[in-house]
Amino acid sequence: MMILKWGLRALIVATVGLLLVDTFVGIGLMAVDILVGVFYEMKRSACDRRQMKHIPVIHRV
Repeated sequence: MMILKWGLRALIVATVGLLLVDTFVGIGLMAVDILVGVFYEMKRSACDRRQMKHIPVIHRV
């Protein structure tokens, strides 16, 4: 989990650097950042669809 967190941070720093130097590659890396960020949040929250039915409606929003 710690590797994923620091890996995501390193990707974000690399993306910012590439956006300043090469916009096309930076935008492509930004898409990778989004996918890794979503995966990281899913792993961090450890919530899947089977657990969602036990959460009250207010927390689903």
